Amino acid sequence: MQLNLYEAFILLSLDKIKGKFLIDSLSINYGLAGALLLQLSKDEIVRVVSKKLILEKIKHSENEMLDDCIGLIKNSKKNHSAKYWVNKIGSKAGIYKIQILNQLADQGIIKIQKKKILWIFTVTSYPVINSGLVDEFRKKIVDIVLNYNKPDLESILLLSLVNSCKLTRIFFPDKKDHKKANARIKELTKEIAIGEAVSQTIKEIQAAVIIASTSAVIAATAATASS
Repeated sequence: MQLNLYEAFILLSLDKIKGKFLIDSLSINYGLAGALLLQLSKDEIVRVVSKKLILEKIKHSENEMLDDCIGLIKNSKKNHSAKYWVNKIGSKAGIYKIQILNQLADQGIIKIQKKKILWIFTVTSYPVINSGLVDEFRKKIVDIVLNYNKPDLESILLLSLVNSCKLTRIFFPDKKDHKKANARIKELTKEIAIGEAVSQTIKEIQAAVIIASTSAVIAATAATASS
């Protein structure tokens, strides 16, 4: 089954059994923003020029979320950096996340479970039905990182998101494997075998996701410490 980049990112961010996200909601949102922008970059719709993210061409992507992102960039009064757009799109990514989860449920990959707590609060979880698909994605990632299998562009983009949002700690819990994974992912994203313009755009988006996710974690930690 073929999933696009942002669907694969959301799926890999879920605990297969519990149906809860493995990382915090802000990291999910910024990672999803990065996934949407990376998809636009891969499709050669956006690129970075002089540190600004611009529309390479304006066209309908036949996808509501991507078209929404294209509209935001198109209607902006001036050009902005990838960091700006990761934060801007990340601020509304909670809506996109629900749309993607519903899409995955419609495809029979996950199920949506709602449970009442104390008859007042509703808790929603998203356990994976098609666990073989998740295992396949994870195995592909591990084989690329630890066994040096040749990656395709989709895998490199997915790895850049996994690394940016600290999912590498979950996929590679062994300390030596984790260290090797970080080095290997950095090497892969540095040597992307595509056009220089697209390569630079991907690097800028990845860096923006890392900054946004790290800032979110620091802010959350500071808030917890002061409470």
